[in-house]
Amino acid sequence: MFKIENKIKILIFKIFLPVFCFIWFFLPSGMFPVNFFLQEPSSLIYPFNLPFSAKEAFYAPGAQILYFLVYLVPLSAVFFVFSIFYKKIKTPWVYSTALLTLSLMLFLNLNPLIHCANSINWFRELPFPVYFSIISVFILHVFFSLYGIRLLRTRNENFIDYETYCRSQNQEEKPGKRNKIKTKLLVILIGLVFILLFLFAFILLSSYKKMLVETLSDKGAIQAEQTSSVYNSSEGRYDKIAAYFASQRAGNASAGIPFLRIDVIITDSARQIYLENIDNGTEFPEYGVLAYTTGTPKNIPPEDKKITSLQAAYFIKRFENGTYNKEPILDSQNQTCKFVYPVTLSRPQGKKLVGFSVVTYKQEVFMYPYFQIKVCVFTVVIIFIYFSILLTLFISDYIVNPLLFLRVNVRKASDSLSEMMSGSTKISPQNLIYNDVIKTRDEIKDLSLEIGNMVTVIRGITPYISASTLRSAEKDSRKSTGKELCFLFTDIRGFTSLCETLPPKEVVSILNHYLDLETEIILNNGGDVDKFVGDEMMAFFSGAKKEYNACKAAMEIRKVMAEEQKKSIARGLPVISIGIGINTGKVVFGPVGSSTRKDFTSIGDTVNLAARLEGANKAYGSKSLVSEAVFEKVNSFFICRELDFITVKGKTKPVRIYEVLQIATKSSEKLMEIKNLFEKGLGYYRKKNWDKAESFFRECNAKYQDKPSVVFLERIQHFRQNPPPAKWNGVFKMEVK
Repeated sequence: MFKIENKIKILIFKIFLPVFCFIWFFLPSGMFPVNFFLQEPSSLIYPFNLPFSAKEAFYAPGAQILYFLVYLVPLSAVFFVFSIFYKKIKTPWVYSTALLTLSLMLFLNLNPLIHCANSINWFRELPFPVYFSIISVFILHVFFSLYGIRLLRTRNENFIDYETYCRSQNQEEKPGKRNKIKTKLLVILIGLVFILLFLFAFILLSSYKKMLVETLSDKGAIQAEQTSSVYNSSEGRYDKIAAYFASQRAGNASAGIPFLRIDVIITDSARQIYLENIDNGTEFPEYGVLAYTTGTPKNIPPEDKKITSLQAAYFIKRFENGTYNKEPILDSQNQTCKFVYPVTLSRPQGKKLVGFSVVTYKQEVFMYPYFQIKVCVFTVVIIFIYFSILLTLFISDYIVNPLLFLRVNVRKASDSLSEMMSGSTKISPQNLIYNDVIKTRDEIKDLSLEIGNMVTVIRGITPYISASTLRSAEKDSRKSTGKELCFLFTDIRGFTSLCETLPPKEVVSILNHYLDLETEIILNNGGDVDKFVGDEMMAFFSGAKKEYNACKAAMEIRKVMAEEQKKSIARGLPVISIGIGINTGKVVFGPVGSSTRKDFTSIGDTVNLAARLEGANKAYGSKSLVSEAVFEKVNSFFICRELDFITVKGKTKPVRIYEVLQIATKSSEKLMEIKNLFEKGLGYYRKKNWDKAESFFRECNAKYQDKPSVVFLERIQHFRQNPPPAKWNGVFKMEVK
């Protein structure tokens, strides 16, 4: 049963179609390739003589027979007219004929496009009737394809009964919901096909373009080198060079990729330059004499008739490093690309540089094979996507439920990955989960398994990519930027000795355990791990509370490490301790690395000082050192004591360093006393009042076994025997990292 009324059927199938087929048969369906050097417009290609014009324009032995099928189009129009009077011809037959005819018309419309579109000017010169023909056939093909899918549905009695039942129960929304599910299914499948196809097209075109440029560059460079060789062998004599240029013109007329012209530009300067003696200090003259050319001198742009001294230096540099035969020199103003080779004369002193041979191509001529393959690839991709949509609609009734489950789970994995890349959730393999809930045993199940494998691979890769790299890569960030960040460095003490006493597998297990604890704390406090370097970890924090979050993370790491030390002692395992350094300030953030492997990281004095502060813990026996910039931000939230005024290794400007003892609470009297005793001793120490300083440091150490106090007691003993200079300001120079 068909839902289209008889009058509409007659109007579309039996009147409009035959009229359109006859009109299309005499409309131009394409145009011959653009001639790059002639101004005459290209001839049009018409369907009625396509088999014969195709032999001239885009002959293909296998497809030549198909071009004769164009004469089925008017025969189909006759069939449509005949079906009006002969009632025994059923609508499905008419429909099938119409769809096959439109498919043939679409194929014949696309062939001139694929084979003849050799530049953007081809599309500009294409007359409106050609666009009308292609677009009209495509729209009609879409209409008849969708109608055919609807026709198959209405021929299914179960589908008709379902719609009837929904209408009788006032549940028309159920078919609507079902269609909505199919629409979503279509979007996901075609979206996946779209991404994969265009990724494939991008890779294919990129590889082809690279190969084409290398091949054509080699050809252009050889022409330039050959021209230079002819000039050298003929000593610049006109008779021999003219014969060479005449042969080049003759061969260029039948070349697949003809050059625009070959020029020899020399200098009239008396200065003699030899290739063997050229260095960075060589001053080149201006080369302003157009000695020979295959073109017409009056038609050559003035800037192409001469070579400045700077251009000459650039050309010689390309010649010396070998890039002259790998890629052309692009002239965006004149839309040309050039290959330049030095012209020399052999002399006893060496090769005398007298000028340059220049082979010039039009860019559109040079790259027309790439343009053609690009048009072909994208046309095929679009047609493939179109037929994928039709196929998806055709089979959606049979696969909607399992595909719905597949879509939901793929979407969850995709959202998890997007959230990690956008920063709304922490980057962790545990957050990227794919549940295979497909119960069928068919290709959909296989697809579900493949997607699960793909997610598994991504989960496996995720821990090896820093969060900053992943998020910056999503933004396609290629330039470094200035940022205000707070950096936290940690380092495991005695790791080298630990490596010597334990098997490698056990060392790695211990290291991963502690780094995992630290990483979780940093991520939970809004930070991000930049990199691991052995047992050292570099993390950073951003935002208004970056210093607070960094110090809070440091305190939590210290607490966890203290708990781990107790567990290690109880189990008889090596005790691990760490040092922490924190600094905040401006850094340069961006991609750092080679052309094949980059990492988004931060560099600058802020980062270096944070690393030095971490190392300074060894000298003081402290655990968490921060810079003065951090101290000023967190002083009201944490108990911090000033530890020293130092110059770190590699720096001359002294910095004040502070030790973060604990988050400020009401029950912090003990730490406050440590802070007060030490800072009083530090004040007298800087005034060189050794006795009072020693008394405070000894009291602090006696009560609380304070290691920094022990360090200053040793310094006091040293200064008593070796007094510091009179203008000493208390600065201590660190000699180690």
